[in-house]
Amino acid sequence: MNRQSFESIRKYFYPLKRSLFSGLLLCFPSLLQSQTNSDLQVSLLTVMPRSKAVYTIYGHTALRLYDPVRPVDMVLNWGTFDSDKPNFIYHFLLGETDYFLSATSARHFISAYKAGNSTVVEQVLNIPDSLKTSLLQMLDTCLQPENVEYRYNIFFDNCTTRPRDIIEKICGGTLIYPKQNEPVTIRKSVHGCTEHYPWMEFGIDLLIGNGADSLISRRTEMFLPERLMNLLNRSFVKTTGGTEYPVVLSEKTVLQSEDDSHAKNISPLTKPVAVSAFVFLVYLILTIIPYRSPFTLHPSPNYPFACLFLLAGLGGCIIAGLVFLSKHPCTSPNWNIVWLHPLHLIGFAGFLVRKLYPLFRWYHTVNFVLLSGFLLGWHWIPQELNAAFIPLAGSLWLVSGYQVLRKKNVKNKK
Repeated sequence: MNRQSFESIRKYFYPLKRSLFSGLLLCFPSLLQSQTNSDLQVSLLTVMPRSKAVYTIYGHTALRLYDPVRPVDMVLNWGTFDSDKPNFIYHFLLGETDYFLSATSARHFISAYKAGNSTVVEQVLNIPDSLKTSLLQMLDTCLQPENVEYRYNIFFDNCTTRPRDIIEKICGGTLIYPKQNEPVTIRKSVHGCTEHYPWMEFGIDLLIGNGADSLISRRTEMFLPERLMNLLNRSFVKTTGGTEYPVVLSEKTVLQSEDDSHAKNISPLTKPVAVSAFVFLVYLILTIIPYRSPFTLHPSPNYPFACLFLLAGLGGCIIAGLVFLSKHPCTSPNWNIVWLHPLHLIGFAGFLVRKLYPLFRWYHTVNFVLLSGFLLGWHWIPQELNAAFIPLAGSLWLVSGYQVLRKKNVKNKK
């Protein structure tokens, strides 16, 4: 998807806050005041992930209200946000982003995703006529100005879990989901979406901690739009009288992408594991060559070493910020902070500033021991770690180990 396609979607849904009620005031009251809503059709709209648009890998969910008699055809969307707010990315990483419920016509909603070349699936929900008025009253409460905004959480409170919660409350009984046949975690669920994007998977595995490796229920799985769609097709409602009926009446594709091919697989040589292994090989060579040459306090490969520890230190600052400051529930604890932490900036400075040598010496000794324990105990760490982290942590271990050995040799020569 190109920039023009992205803007065509964005212009429909951002910013909608000022005109939130402009369309609703014309049609929603007629639904609320009606004695019967037997003609009202409530649907779940699922926007499928685009294979060649990385920012769509999770998809999207919305509710559609359609009544041909009044007539009403509108979409309620809990995925609206203001990206122009100051420091948006910073607040998003800290878990301080507010999303809000917006409304638009179904025609605008579908047109927006048609311009973006997306696939949209509609599931008509099996809601009893006797409960449709209660549903409208619930949605009316959600649409009040004081209720439209909510604190977004990517795993537990997002544009998909909000419609799920409403369906559960208004289904007319107990919503029974299919049984799980295998253990599921948040990380495994996310990996299912990032299969064709190994570098995105690498970054996500860096940022989320061992909370993402806890087993989750069927209900929690539904933070992903496509998972909610698929599970609702196999779910049913059990009433207090003991009868059962399916949640979904029918399903159809209202919009089909013109290009639904799989993402192009990247070369194995450019995947994170291969690149990380290459980095390890480079630093292995850089430590072997000076080790076999006469020892000096600051051998020639200082700048490559300094660059490694600068990048590691900056990455460690991001992880430390998420661990200690972020409100996201799955960023702390994060075992990646053992090998990627802000203290690597001491190593960076030590390669360039001679006066820091005493601190630099102790830093590398401690870092070498720490990384040795981390790499040896990799299998027992209670967090699923990306395989590409091993060569990167090994590179830091090599350089710190080399510095420890070099100092001993320098001392012996004296």
